[in-house]
Amino acid sequence: MNLNKRQEYLDLGNALPNQYYHLKFDNHCYWRIALDNTLFAKWSEVVPAPAYRNITEDQLDYAIHLLKSYQKDEQLLLEHNRISLIYRGKK
Repeated sequence: MNLNKRQEYLDLGNALPNQYYHLKFDNHCYWRIALDNTLFAKWSEVVPAPAYRNITEDQLDYAIHLLKSYQKDEQLLLEHNRISLIYRGKK
C-alpha cells in the first residue's frame, strides 16, 4: 500500500478537527465516518484495525476522497456521520 496515501489519510483526519472545532469531533471521528461510509458498515466489523492498513487501495482512495469532500462540505460530513451512527446502532 502506498505510504504517501496512508500519510495523506492520517493528515486529513488530523486536520479536520481544527476546521470543524465547533463539532467537537476528535480525529478518529472523521476516520470513522469516512471508513464506515466507504465500507457501508461499521468498519471494524469488516476489516481489522488499523483500518487504513487493512483496506484495499481502492477503499483507501475512496476514504481519502471522502475526507477531502468533508473539508469542502460540512453538510455531507454531518449526513455521513448520521449514516455512520446508524451502522453502529446509535440512531
